[in-house]
Amino acid sequence: MFVPALLTCIVLRAFSAQAKVLTGFDECKGFFYKDTEPRGIGQNGKQICQNLEHGGFYYATLYSVHHRIPFYSAYTLDPECSSTAGRTENWHVEPQISQPESQTDYMVREKDSDGKMIKRYQAISSDYRDTRYDRGPLNPSSFHCEEGSTAAFTLTNAAPIDAGFNRIHWKNLESMLRSFLRSRIDSDGGFATVYIVTGTVPDASLRIPQREIPEESERVTVPSHIWTAVCYKHRSDDTKSFSFGYVGENQPEGGIRLMRVTDLNHELSRLYSNQSINIFVGDCFGDSDKLNEVQGMFDKLMNLPVNQGDQMTTDVQNVSRRLKRAVRSYQHSHLTVEGYWCRLDHPCDTHGEDYYWCWIGYGIFFDNWDYCSPPLLGTRAKNGLYCRSNHACSTYGSGYKWCYTDDGDEDMCCVSDDCFSAVNDKRCMSNHRCGYHGYSYLWCYTDDEDNWDYCCKHCDH
Repeated sequence: MFVPALLTCIVLRAFSAQAKVLTGFDECKGFFYKDTEPRGIGQNGKQICQNLEHGGFYYATLYSVHHRIPFYSAYTLDPECSSTAGRTENWHVEPQISQPESQTDYMVREKDSDGKMIKRYQAISSDYRDTRYDRGPLNPSSFHCEEGSTAAFTLTNAAPIDAGFNRIHWKNLESMLRSFLRSRIDSDGGFATVYIVTGTVPDASLRIPQREIPEESERVTVPSHIWTAVCYKHRSDDTKSFSFGYVGENQPEGGIRLMRVTDLNHELSRLYSNQSINIFVGDCFGDSDKLNEVQGMFDKLMNLPVNQGDQMTTDVQNVSRRLKRAVRSYQHSHLTVEGYWCRLDHPCDTHGEDYYWCWIGYGIFFDNWDYCSPPLLGTRAKNGLYCRSNHACSTYGSGYKWCYTDDGDEDMCCVSDDCFSAVNDKRCMSNHRCGYHGYSYLWCYTDDEDNWDYCCKHCDH
């Protein structure tokens, strides 16, 4: 059913040339509609044909050395792939950006690289530590299979995306988009190719991390907006081809707006200080009448407001309500961070990851997931408040354990609720239980050399 799309994927991966930091995208131009890259964005960016040590090209990235984030990544959807849940700690970097004379012309694992050399012109994982931003891949791993999915986890494909926006709104939108596009390709017998470009709008006034050490501070630009443009090209019937785009503010509740590609070009031109921007040649059938159909799918699956302001009372919502009532009676299911219920056949658990998660359902679409907490976890944050019942103490892709607390904030947390549990998986000394000990915060000594850390339960009565 998806044989033509699969053949396209195989051809793209079979290029014999290795990935390089290039002066042009000629070696991986197949990821762009009509082999043409977007115009007007990041003219001084480094052009990367992304690949691993063994394999062909998986997508294309225009990377800003000045901002240490990508301007955009261009990729195609592989409809044969099952969705991929979770994240990975095996992040990659691109040696040739920081060391042009390097003979390594493919991405390498960050932990196997020379960090001091890499960080000269690239972001590294520690830049994201203790910030409220995720390493957000522009090209999502769930749109690819196996090695392609692994290749998405490179810091040249990632930008600082607000944790709430990334883990809830953008993640669910990516999952919805994938479901929608797979359904359309299926209905067209596999005779279509989907070209996607996801990009950033760098904010000149905001950088991370904010640290006291000058050389460690303000290295990575935070985008003000994240955007995606989609070109659906039917291979034989152009009446079935169409395009659309959307853009959202990089904020916890940044509203995501759906629009025609023409309007997205205009919006990005404004955000980029009136540069003339064109993402797809001819806007890829941007004059088609299919935007209303896409809007309807967005409204059903994302609960976005419709233009007329009507209240949503769709069959999807009714099914969701019945599902929630049924799941409430099932003792091993649980509420997720976004307020959905885990599916009956997939209760809240780690499922092989370093955090708790489960599959959730949107009507007929059942390949979305969300973070959750197992029943009766009872963990606390360092301020003494309990972690929210739908948000376990875990790393969530960062270098330390944290959770959302009952007062709506986020903080470092302890993995157990006893008198000797401190943050960062440390234990209080047996003769110094967790407490205030004359200060305004909970703490304890963690060894006999007067080292201490925050803890989570007041026990020094």
